[in-house]
This record gives sequence, C-alpha cells and structure tokens, in this order.
Amino acid sequence: MSEGDTEVISSDATDDASVSGSEIFSDMLRHMMAPLFIGMIFGAIWQLTVMPRIDSFVPNPVHGAFAMYLIASPLIYKQLVGMEMRRAGEYAMGFAVTACILSLVWMFGTSSLYLGGFIPAIAWLFISSYWLQFEFPPFRYGLWHGMAVNIGGFGGGVLVFIYF
Repeated sequence: MSEGDTEVISSDATDDASVSGSEIFSDMLRHMMAPLFIGMIFGAIWQLTVMPRIDSFVPNPVHGAFAMYLIASPLIYKQLVGMEMRRAGEYAMGFAVTACILSLVWMFGTSSLYLGGFIPAIAWLFISSYWLQFEFPPFRYGLWHGMAVNIGGFGGGVLVFIYF
C-alpha cells in the first residue's frame, strides 16, 4: 500500500467516529431531559403527598425524588442506559453516591439552596455539555442522572408548592 491509501483509510475512519446531531439529540433526551423530568415528577408527587403531613423541612421533595428514583432505578436504567441488566447495580451505586452527598447538603437549611441547588445545576449543565459526546460505564451515568434528579426534584417541588 502506498501512503496515499493509508491517508484515505485514516480519513474514512475519522468520518465514521464522528457523532451526528441526531445522536447527540437522542443522548440529550436520554441522559439530560428524562432524568430531569423524572425527578420533577417524583419531587412533585412528594410535595403533594408527603409534605402536607410533616412539620419539618426533612425529608423534602429532593429526598423523596432520590428515594423513589432509587427504588425504580433498575427499570430506569434499562430504559435510559440500555446496557445489560447485570450492570444495573453499578448504575444504582453511582446514583446513590450522588444522592447521599446531595441529601446531606439539603439538610442544612437555607444554605442548601446554593450548595444543593445552584452549584449542582451549574455543574450538571457543564458536565452535560461535555459528556454527551462519549459513552461511559453505568456508574458514571448514575452520577450524571443523580444530579439531574436533584435539580428536577427541587424544581418539581417548588412548582407544586407555588401552583397547588
């Protein structure tokens, strides 16, 4: 083979490795919007059903969203990540790490709005803009989805509190 043939082969390989816009949009729906909306729904359910019955700040809608998502994580894992089911525990562990850390932060009262809401939202947007380009192990998807559920649970709880 001559050098010209090698260049043609290598340029074809880079064209195959590029990610199309439709693939990025599909991944954005699966890994950004779906966990965010699931968190919003779970946070809203918690705000409507549990919060009127308790007199304290804890467990708040974010805690409820984390708990409900963790219970449903095998089903959500299969739908969003789609890898083999034997790795669903790895996904749940990644989610649980994020959920435990952020659950502790949400118990600090007024400062939790910044430490548990705004900073993770900015970090989630930054991570999402970079991570959409790659494939990751289930543990990392669990971390990523945990941040989305955190933001969604907070947003869903606030919306239900305001409008209902």
